[in-house]
Amino acid sequence: MKARRTAACVALIALAGCAGGGSPTTNYYTLSVEADTTRAQPPAAPAVRLSVSRAAIPGVVDRPQIVARVAANRVEIFDFHRWAEPLPEAIPRVIAGNLARELGPRYAVAAGIVPGLPPDVRVALDVQRFEAAIGASVTVDALWSVRPAAGEARAGRSLIEEPVTESGHAGVAAAYSRALARVARELAAAVAAAPVGRPPASRP
Repeated sequence: MKARRTAACVALIALAGCAGGGSPTTNYYTLSVEADTTRAQPPAAPAVRLSVSRAAIPGVVDRPQIVARVAANRVEIFDFHRWAEPLPEAIPRVIAGNLARELGPRYAVAAGIVPGLPPDVRVALDVQRFEAAIGASVTVDALWSVRPAAGEARAGRSLIEEPVTESGHAGVAAAYSRALARVARELAAAVAAAPVGRPPASRP
């Protein structure tokens, strides 16, 4: 009888401890577009429509949790530090925002499917690496293509390593954002160099 009372007391103490401690708070992070300090100007000619398609990313990071590499064959998945939106959608959103800033008002840039008329230029992204080392750096390795509606497609690769300059997982998100801005800078150069022309309208 005494043993049963002792076990019941231990169980009550454990339950009280769990209730008092509470559950850990989940933190959410977003990727951001670099701030544009220039004043927007109306386009001098009809805007070139450009769309950035949903990005392909490695399966190891295609999840809500932030993932960090801790060894050559080991990663850590942070259950309480998560992305606020899926990375295959967040990456093209940030690339599109940075492309709009780099290319200027002549281009109307959007992520995903553009409603209405088809785009004049399509940008596709295949992210081979999207890796973070907490407190050190992030690496973005992306294959991309720039495909005008009329003309020859261009393909390239951006391999960017960006140092983490802020502490914690917020620093990782900020470093990824800066790395994607650098990818967009290289993409913008390819877009600007490619001749953009609309296909001739079909005759009835």
